[in-house]
Amino acid sequence: MAKPANYTEEMTSAIVDAYIAVASDTEAVRNATVKTLAARYGKSVRSIRAKLSRENVYVAMKPVSKDGTPAVRKDTLAGILSVVSGVTLVSAEKLNKSDLKALIGAFEGLREQVEELSFELAVETSDQ
Repeated sequence: MAKPANYTEEMTSAIVDAYIAVASDTEAVRNATVKTLAARYGKSVRSIRAKLSRENVYVAMKPVSKDGTPAVRKDTLAGILSVVSGVTLVSAEKLNKSDLKALIGAFEGLREQVEELSFELAVETSDQ
């Protein structure tokens, strides 16, 4: 005996149509729609997402870090650090993300100080 279908064709069509209608909206609207569909059809949110994924219409959520900011890969942070420091750092990717962010912030702050000092030095040497 064949296993009964978890979703009928009508259910699948209705779920896909409802999701496509909001697919271009914000992530919050898409999440609310998935929750509404789950409640309407007596399925879990995870099941609805899986069904939408199988139907190739689900738009994945953007990854965020613990503090709610967009997630950034360590290799990207290491590249930024190399740019702001002006030094190619071979093993920068071995640092943890918080250390990389702290160093980037420090170098960006130092750059402003160096620019101010360079301007002051230029003014002093032109006065002599």
